[in-house]
Amino acid sequence: MKKADAMYAYARNHKLGQNITPIFGGWLQRKHFGLIEAALGKDEEVIASFIGRHHPEDNENFTPFKGEDRADFEERMRATQTGKVRYFDCKGFHAYAITDAGRLIFARWVPFNHDYKSIPLHNINTINPNTRIFWGFLRIESFREVFSIFWTKKTVFAIAKLLEDSKSDMQDGIMDGITSAKRSQQIQEKAKLSKSQLTTETNFEKLKERKKALDADLITQAEYEEYKQRFLQ
Repeated sequence: MKKADAMYAYARNHKLGQNITPIFGGWLQRKHFGLIEAALGKDEEVIASFIGRHHPEDNENFTPFKGEDRADFEERMRATQTGKVRYFDCKGFHAYAITDAGRLIFARWVPFNHDYKSIPLHNINTINPNTRIFWGFLRIESFREVFSIFWTKKTVFAIAKLLEDSKSDMQDGIMDGITSAKRSQQIQEKAKLSKSQLTTETNFEKLKERKKALDADLITQAEYEEYKQRFLQ
C-alpha cells in the first residue's frame, strides 16, 4: 500500500481501530494517513496499518506548566509514565503504519501543525499490552521513543500481535507480513507436497515398468495386481 485511502481501508477492514470523531472522523483519518503516504520512500510500501489514540510518554513531548518547578514537573512525568492511560489523556487520534522497510510510522494531521515520526522496528524493545474490561493500551518502548496506543481491548491485542509478527519478519529479512514461524511452516508444507508429488510420479513410472514386464510374460498377473494395489494405497 502506498496511498492513504488504501491504508485507511486496511485498518477499517481488519478492525484495527477507528476515529470516532463525529462527522469528520473518516476524513481526518485519511488526512493522518496522507502524512504517512508523503513520508514513504520511493520503493517503500505499507504492509499493515492501524488507528488509535496516541499517548506520548517521553519527556521531550511534555513541557512544564507555567510556574511549575522542576521537582513537580518530574513527579508529574513519573505519574504519567507509570499510571493507567485513559481516553482523554491521549494526544488525539493518530494513524500508524508498518512498512516493508522495517519502519513504524505514526502521524497526526491538524491545521498548520503536522505531527509525524518514525522508528525502526528493530529499535523497539518492549511491546506491552495493558487491558481492562473493555478498553486498554499498548505501551511501546524503543531506543528513543516511549508511547502508548489506546483503544479497545481486542484492538490493542491485535495491534500487539501485528507488531510482534513484524519484528519476527525483520529477523529473516523479508517484510511481507508473514512471520518467520508461518514462513517456515509454508516451506515445510511445500517441501512435503513436492516430495509427495515426486513419490507419486516415481511410483507411476515403476507401475508402467511392471505393466511392460507383465506384457512380456516376465511376471504373473497376480504379481502385477499385488504391486498395483501397493501403488494405489
